[in-house]
Amino acid sequence: MGKFFEKVSIPEVGENKEEKREKRKVDGKVLFWALAVFAFAFLPRLIALFKVVAPESPGWYDDTFHHWQIAYLSQTVGFKQSFLRLWDLKGMEYFWGLLHPLSLVGLFKLTGSTSILVPRFLSLFSGCLAIVFLFFLLWRYFNLGAALGSVVWISLMPVMIYADTAGLQEPLALALIFGALLFWPKGPVLTGLLISLAGMIRAEYWLFGTGLFAASFFAKEKSDHKVLLGVGWLIPTLLYVKYLLDHTGNAIYPIYWNFLASVKGEWFADVPLPPGGLETQYIARVIFTFGVIGALLVFFKKIRPYFLFLFGFSNILFIGFMLGFGAYIKGYLPRFWLDRLFAWPYSFGGILIAVFFLSWLPRKFRAPALAKIFGWLIILVGLAISQLTWLPIERLAEASQHRYLAEKEFAEKTADFYQGGTILIPEDRPPFVYYLVHDYGISGERLLGQMFDPFYYFEEDPFSDWSEYRLRIIDWLAKSDVRLIVVYTERERYQNLIKKEPGIFSYLGVIGPGIEVYGVKPS
Repeated sequence: MGKFFEKVSIPEVGENKEEKREKRKVDGKVLFWALAVFAFAFLPRLIALFKVVAPESPGWYDDTFHHWQIAYLSQTVGFKQSFLRLWDLKGMEYFWGLLHPLSLVGLFKLTGSTSILVPRFLSLFSGCLAIVFLFFLLWRYFNLGAALGSVVWISLMPVMIYADTAGLQEPLALALIFGALLFWPKGPVLTGLLISLAGMIRAEYWLFGTGLFAASFFAKEKSDHKVLLGVGWLIPTLLYVKYLLDHTGNAIYPIYWNFLASVKGEWFADVPLPPGGLETQYIARVIFTFGVIGALLVFFKKIRPYFLFLFGFSNILFIGFMLGFGAYIKGYLPRFWLDRLFAWPYSFGGILIAVFFLSWLPRKFRAPALAKIFGWLIILVGLAISQLTWLPIERLAEASQHRYLAEKEFAEKTADFYQGGTILIPEDRPPFVYYLVHDYGISGERLLGQMFDPFYYFEEDPFSDWSEYRLRIIDWLAKSDVRLIVVYTERERYQNLIKKEPGIFSYLGVIGPGIEVYGVKPS
C-alpha cells in the first residue's frame, strides 16, 4: 500500500482483462476510502454548524462577515469598475488575498444566495477535503493505521471542527496544500500550481508556499520534477504579483501589510501586553524553538513525507514567532488557544503521535500489536480530554451571538428608514452590512462606506473655513445620491457637518448605542 496513489491510472490500450480488473479494484478502493473519510469528517462539522449556536453565527470569528463583505461588494461594485477589482468598505480588500473572495463570488452566483452559510459551507467542505488528502498522504508514506489514527484525531478535535465551520479561508488553503502534496512527485506542475493558488488565499500560505518551492530544490526527487514544480508555482505567482502591482502598487501587498500590522505592530502602537500576554510570549518562544528544530531535522535528514513535515513544523515555527517575537501578542486573548490559528498545529501534533505510535514504533518494537494498542489509547484519551474545550467554545460562541443579533436589529431599524438612494454607513460593521443585504434586500451598490468620503482628502480642518469646503461636500452627497446616513455620535466630522447644515440633515432616530440615523436632502 506504500505506493497507493501511484497505482491509480486510466487503463491503456492493450491492457489485458486481468490488469483492467485490478485497476478497477484499486479505483474502487480509493473511492470507498475517500467517501468514508469525508463522511467521517463531515458529520461532526455539520452538527457543530447547526447545533453549537446558530447557522448564521460564526461565533467570535467576526472576520467571517468581513470576508463575506469583500466578496459580495467585489461582485456588486468592484468587478463593475475593472477586472477583478476587489472592494471593501474598510479598504482591506487586498489584505488577505484574491482566491477566497473569488471562490465566494462563484458560489454566490452558483447558489443564487448571499447567505453567510455560503462561506461556512465552503470552509466545512474544504476542511473535510483536506482531511481526505491527508489520509491518502499518510497511508502512502506510512500505513493505514497511522492514516486512520490521524483522521480520527483531526476529525473529532473540537478546535479543528469549529475552525472548519467558521467560514474563513484557512481550510481552503490547507485543502490546496495537501492536494498539492498528494500529487507530488507524479504531477509536479499541478503540485506547483496548487501551492501557488494557496498563496493567493492568505499571506502566510504565500510564505509557506515560497518555502516549499525553495525546499523542493533540496528534495530527493529527480531534477526534472523539481523544475516542473517550479514552473507550476512560478508562473501563477508572477501573474499574481503583476495583479497586485496593478491594483495596489505593491507586488507583495498582503505580505507587506501583514508584516507591518502583526509583526512590526503598526496596528498595536503603544499598546501594553494584556493579562497573560507575557506568559504566552514565553510559551510561544518555546514553541518557536520546537518548530525550528523540527524543520531543520526534516530538512537535513530528508524525513519523508518531506513537504508535509516541513509545512507542519514551519507553521508551528511561524505561530511561535508571531506570538513570541512579533507585536501580534499585544492582541492576545485567552481564547487564542481555541482559535483557528492553532487548529493545524494541534492537528499536526496528532499526526506526529499517530505516525510514531502506529507506524514507526510497531516496526521497531518486538510487540507491534501492543505498541499499536498503546498508540490508539493515547489518541482516544487525548481526544476525550479535548472534548472539554467544547464548553468554552460554546460559551464564547453564545456570547458572540448577542452581538450579531444586535447588528441585525440595527439593520432592521435602518431598513425601516430607507426609501431609496445610497446609505452612508460606518466602514467597520460587516455584520450590519450583511443583514442590510441578506435580510432587508438593500443592494451593495447602495451602500457607501464613510472611509471614502471627501474628509479623508482634506489636508486641513474643513470646518475652520466651511465656506470653502461646503459645496464640495454637498456636491459629493448629491453625486453619490446619499439619502440616509448612519453615524456614530462620537464621529466628530459628521456631527460637525450635521450642525453646520441643519437644512440638509433631518434626525430620524437612534438605532443602537451611540448610533444615529439622519435623512439627507442635499439642496
